[in-house]
Amino acid sequence: MKIDRVTKRYGELRSTGYPSFSNTRHETELGAILESGDTAAAVGARLLELAKMEVKKDFGDKDVAQTEMDLPF
Repeated sequence: MKIDRVTKRYGELRSTGYPSFSNTRHETELGAILESGDTAAAVGARLLELAKMEVKKDFGDKDVAQTEMDLPF
């Protein structure tokens, strides 16, 4: 078996608004095709890191840094 791509999905559910609670869920899925020299574990870890940052952006968190996801091709 040859692994030629990696996909990671990450989501968070946050509850806010005492006394009238509200649940909000944001989720993202990222994938990459492996290139020569890549390892599935390293690519998977990077994708998970990027997915977590995207979910933080969706929630409006202020501590999110710019990544290669924000740069044009």
